[in-house]
Amino acid sequence: MQNPALVTVAFIALFVFTVFNIVSRIFYKKRHKTTYHFYQMFPYEFNYPAIFKENPYGNFLFLFSGFAVCAFYILNPYDSIYKVFSLIIAIVFTMIILCLTMMPMTYLRTHIFLACVSMGLAMALPLFNFFLAFNQYRIETNQLKRALCIASLAISALLALTMMTLILNPKLTFKIYYRKEIGLNGKEVLKRPPVIFLAMTEWMAIYTYFLSIIPVTLICLL
Repeated sequence: MQNPALVTVAFIALFVFTVFNIVSRIFYKKRHKTTYHFYQMFPYEFNYPAIFKENPYGNFLFLFSGFAVCAFYILNPYDSIYKVFSLIIAIVFTMIILCLTMMPMTYLRTHIFLACVSMGLAMALPLFNFFLAFNQYRIETNQLKRALCIASLAISALLALTMMTLILNPKLTFKIYYRKEIGLNGKEVLKRPPVIFLAMTEWMAIYTYFLSIIPVTLICLL
């Protein structure tokens, strides 16, 4: 293995992020008696109505996983302009997604601004990884390493295209209209739409941030 420390940090980041999702969903269901769906609910709702204390264990796990991703890009062995930009993106992105998990929609303008920046960075990071894998593919002569570079190219392209598709989706709007339905008691209640594309895109930006370390890890395996 070319860089065991890098691979270890990547595993820790992904594992802790997965545990964060599980723990936060458990706390959410316990508080609100309903299942959390990423395509219908915003990241900040893990902490709603408070900012931090509603989901302390999940928040600490999220902080740790975000810092682990920053450490991953610090350990990245490719000393180039790529490393500088990817590390800057990682640090800025970590700060932004921490804000998104704490900031309710009452701060609408700030929330929308941070959401837009996170979407742009979530598309930029896998693009940087794509060009890194492409450059490595061009100079590699080992067939196994070239195969790993191809896998890295494919994953990076898929992540970037997914984010681009969501950003260009005409249904991605900051106006969310709740549906009116009649409840069991005969009273009118407001229901969320089946899919809130803004919430889903915010989550996809976060998932892309963490998944983007996989392509870099692949080309560092051998």
